[in-house]
Amino acid sequence: MKKIAIVGLALILMLPLIAAGCAPGVESVSNNHSTARMLEITLDEFSDQANRVEYFPMAYPAILTVRLGSNPTTGYSWAVTDISDPGVVVKVSNSYEEPTATNIAGAGGTEVWVFNTTGKGWSTIKMSYSQPWEGGQKDLFTLSIDVNVKLFLIYSTEQ
Repeated sequence: MKKIAIVGLALILMLPLIAAGCAPGVESVSNNHSTARMLEITLDEFSDQANRVEYFPMAYPAILTVRLGSNPTTGYSWAVTDISDPGVVVKVSNSYEEPTATNIAGAGGTEVWVFNTTGKGWSTIKMSYSQPWEGGQKDLFTLSIDVNVKLFLIYSTEQ
């Protein structure tokens, strides 16, 4: 009976994570050791809303992959401008994926950013789509990702 109660409590505690994973453009994948979450936003979506704020409740340890539309042929690229608390989340890597339709000159692709949680707490990742040179346009699009990392402990009093 205690095991059923513990499993029920665990499901209740994880419900916000499951619900957040059902949002458009957001994906969750779990394994035995960590949770992986993904946020994907196209350039068209940024054209509709240039300054976006996203909220991500996460567990520790976890990986957050952020896939952002990007077109380097315009001179614009994404950059992390601030991570408010590196004790909670850190950037691991970033890369660029070419567009799948390679026969279109000047087509945009996707920048892929990977972040790891490093502890529990709150941190905000701020990103900007800008022309990085002096005199280039700054903050054409911005993204703030509010990350809330919690450590869920599930234990049994049975011995």
